[in-house]
Amino acid sequence: MFEADSSIRYVAIVDLEYRILASKHRAGISRLTPDDVDHHFVSIVPQIILEAVEKLSPFLGQVEGVTAHYKKVLLIFYRFEDLIVCISFEPDRETPFYNKITELFRKLSKLYLAHPRS
Repeated sequence: MFEADSSIRYVAIVDLEYRILASKHRAGISRLTPDDVDHHFVSIVPQIILEAVEKLSPFLGQVEGVTAHYKKVLLIFYRFEDLIVCISFEPDRETPFYNKITELFRKLSKLYLAHPRS
């Protein structure tokens, strides 16, 4: 996967029994979190997040992926049969629709949410 996209920082694969089957950071990049935080997060959180959003699958169709945008990293979770794949990307990874909506929200929040209503 690292060869497929140079902006991938980290890849983990977890089974539905919360076992980490693979966990690897790209060589030569600075780590953002300690190993114990990575281990705890990856073994539990992706499955909880996917299970939560999959509650709407009967109405909306199968979940294709879930993203979490942080200042320092973009995380994407995918389910492939009985495995969950977690991939982190550099934060400047292009996400045009998300970036456009986020910028619009920031502008609107400065106008409407930062000031008390009269």
